[in-house]
Amino acid sequence: MKAVTFHHTGNPDVLTLDEVPELPVGPQDIRVAVTAAAVNPVDLKTRSGFLTMNLTYPAVPGWDVSGVVTEIGADVTRFTVGQPVVGMVAQPAHRYGTYAEQVVADARLFATAPVGVPLEEAAALPLAGLTAVQTLDKLTLPPGAPVLVTGAAGAVGRIAVQLLLADGHPVDALARPGDVEALRALGVGTVHTLAQDLPAATHTAVVDTAGVAASIRAVADGGQFVAIDDNDQPAPERGITPRKSYVNENGDQLQALSDLISAGRLTVPTGPRYPLADAARAHQDFGAGGLRGKVLLLP
Repeated sequence: MKAVTFHHTGNPDVLTLDEVPELPVGPQDIRVAVTAAAVNPVDLKTRSGFLTMNLTYPAVPGWDVSGVVTEIGADVTRFTVGQPVVGMVAQPAHRYGTYAEQVVADARLFATAPVGVPLEEAAALPLAGLTAVQTLDKLTLPPGAPVLVTGAAGAVGRIAVQLLLADGHPVDALARPGDVEALRALGVGTVHTLAQDLPAATHTAVVDTAGVAASIRAVADGGQFVAIDDNDQPAPERGITPRKSYVNENGDQLQALSDLISAGRLTVPTGPRYPLADAARAHQDFGAGGLRGKVLLLP
């Protein structure tokens, strides 16, 4: 099968489209014909060598996938051949990632794809959605507690905002000036565009998706700060102990998110689309910043 590979870490040009052997389907696995794979920051950090990982080369990047089941293992009862699915496959833990024509992985990592959106767009959901859910799970919020989300217009931040609002929490944001109106349309209250303008000690929690350590100033004394970025975290202060959240594969949580999209209660915007052969250009453009919506790779 064709897949995007790299044989050593480096700039985007190390990515090439190659032929790689198909993987066998184990008893608990499914094989998925890929409709789309999404590009995530972790893909760029893996490819560049920013993250220290024991990769097996040639490595195939990619965590997010949407597609159609083409083969099921002997013990799989959750899915059938022909079913549209989405999945998050943590690339370092598997032989291949999702930048490929096919993905083979444990069926428990997948969920049925949301209805009402094109299957290729559903690839934008898994990693960002699971990161948002698992980050919010680390908070203990009283009813109606106000929360500030940094990077609120990004993939993870936007989902976190919607989930918090749905749970009845007033949400303020830190975002770029160009994202103010879109966030207000979601129901966000105050949208700050400069970290130095954040109010002091006003929010029960800060969800930091953008690596803005200074946003801890907005947490009330004894409140909560949880971050997803690899940047340096703030030091503890005022009874606040900052926490870091790492995403884990979870098909059940992913199914709940997919159901929210199907019900029209969650949206995940997509952005530019690139052929699989143009993965290097996709990485280059994504790394340059300024894009909105998930970048998708299409086999």
